[in-house]
Amino acid sequence: MNKILKYMIPVVAIAMTSSCSNDDPKKPGVEYMPNMYRSPSYETYSSNPNFSDSMTARQPVQGTIARGDAIFTDMDRMPYPYPNTPEGYEQAGVELKNPLEKTVAHMDEGKRLYQNYCLICHGEKGQGDGPVVQRNGPKPPAYNSELLKNLPEGKMFHTTQFGKNMMGSHASQLTASQRWMIIMYVQTMQAPAGTAAVAVDSTKNAAPAKM
Repeated sequence: MNKILKYMIPVVAIAMTSSCSNDDPKKPGVEYMPNMYRSPSYETYSSNPNFSDSMTARQPVQGTIARGDAIFTDMDRMPYPYPNTPEGYEQAGVELKNPLEKTVAHMDEGKRLYQNYCLICHGEKGQGDGPVVQRNGPKPPAYNSELLKNLPEGKMFHTTQFGKNMMGSHASQLTASQRWMIIMYVQTMQAPAGTAAVAVDSTKNAAPAKM
């Protein structure tokens, strides 16, 4: 037994020492199941020679519709049909109408969302006097101004979809139905109480609105 230990101890010591040494200090000597350490597939943000732009993380195929999220309705999953062009803006103003029923619940949710996402620039009453403006930020026109008091709801939605002038797109933060609720609430601020809005689109053939 003593003879076995006499020869085994040096062998084990040599084996352990050799497994820890390597010409490349960044690589281990011996690995068990190396695929558990280095995946044979490409990592998400690694370079990929299979694509012309070398990006492994791919964008969704054009026209892809997100599914499975409980907050999305069928309306929210539908692709937006109008292009991000002046012609698309005008067409949306004529054709696009709010598909939501005007209910107290929708109005209340629209107000809540407005206060979270819009008030900071447009102000509590939609006068373009939010905290950003008060700190020398860009001032949007008031909703009941000559420029916006008769703005069609389709144009408002198109603006939330793509952005316009200093206002960025809100399509990544809010679903389509949420934006329609906000527009429903904004319409209550487009004209003074008791004043009927004139059916004239004041943004057509006019300077761009800073909505």
